[in-house]
Amino acid sequence: MTFRKLTYNTTRITHLMGWGNYTRVFLIDSSSPEVNATTLKKCVGTLPGFIRLSKSLAVNPYHIDQVRRKGDRCADVLVAGKWLPVSRRRVTSLVQHLHDLPDVDVKGLVHFRVLARTNAAQRALA
Repeated sequence: MTFRKLTYNTTRITHLMGWGNYTRVFLIDSSSPEVNATTLKKCVGTLPGFIRLSKSLAVNPYHIDQVRRKGDRCADVLVAGKWLPVSRRRVTSLVQHLHDLPDVDVKGLVHFRVLARTNAAQRALA
């Protein structure tokens, strides 16, 4: 899949996985990922609305079905039947981004209200 085709088909893309200087593109209607000869950073910078979950993962927020907490600061997201890990440093920004989207209804975000409030209060004190 060429990089130009990626920008036109963003609704079909569920998530992206960095693979060195390449990016694996997971589509909703395909069982095997497409490989793109572009870095994940460039793909996320070009594709509108994608959220970085970690150094090597990015997700289309419209394909997130559920968010679950793992322990104190970690989380996972359910995308197309797969649980993808969220880096502990990116949990708060993910939750804020999902709260800001008006037409996204994700299960499990209620459990993160306390996390978002405490982090905002800590930033205000700093």
